[in-house]
Amino acid sequence: MPTRVALLDNTVQVDRRKSKTRSCRIEELLSQFEWKVSTSICLLEFKATLIQECITIHDSLRSVGMYTPVHDRLTESMHRQAKLRGHIFQNLINVFAPSSFDVTEERDRRLAEKARLRLEMVIPALYTWFTKKSVDAVLRDEIGCSRALEPPQKKRVAFGVNLPKCEKGKNKFCRVEEFIRAKAATLLERLEAILREGPQERLTQLRRTCELFRSVLQEPGIDLSHNDCRRAGDFLIALEGREIATHALSTNASDWEPICQILQREFVRVDYPAERDI
Repeated sequence: MPTRVALLDNTVQVDRRKSKTRSCRIEELLSQFEWKVSTSICLLEFKATLIQECITIHDSLRSVGMYTPVHDRLTESMHRQAKLRGHIFQNLINVFAPSSFDVTEERDRRLAEKARLRLEMVIPALYTWFTKKSVDAVLRDEIGCSRALEPPQKKRVAFGVNLPKCEKGKNKFCRVEEFIRAKAATLLERLEAILREGPQERLTQLRRTCELFRSVLQEPGIDLSHNDCRRAGDFLIALEGREIATHALSTNASDWEPICQILQREFVRVDYPAERDI
């Protein structure tokens, strides 16, 4: 068994695909570890962020049929993923238009078609990269998130719903409620202590996590869906990886430092010194 195992959260997995600078920095950090792992809940988050934004761009290109209006609207909006969409256009699609003042309507339509077809290769490739190439193992035995295990699939003209609602016995066969009951009860006291003592403005997700865990413990028939699991995403990722990982890597120190404190694992903050110098 390796003595140094890195658990990668979703911020790290997404940043590995955002740009060469970030990917190289992360690989430098990962070289210190013998093994690297992620989890089914992290894959759920990856689908809900990077893959979902790729699907959003694909669908917009298909419906609008023009490249520059879609690019400008999606990257200049106030949407919280606008920056991520910019990285997708810049580093994953690799289709570039001249100035919108100079591009003709015909060329703009050709660019949109080229970008859309490119995404039809990129979207399934991202899922394959995460599950087969990005880590030594995706830990899924304890929760087995059903939504995570569904690769994105293109229907006749568009991709299907990336994260359909969980329906027990139909498309939901995970063990998340049982997992929380088995793992969370002994941790709630420490979690609540951190919530009482820590800076309140930095503990929003941990507060949501605590509320979710309490609900599961108090309601025997509760049936969680993927949105519920994402509310406690970081803690569930950490719990899934706890038995194997010795370290946890994330760009999100405000959530992961207290999580690692509770679970007695070492936290490694991922940052980008080269970007600070710009």
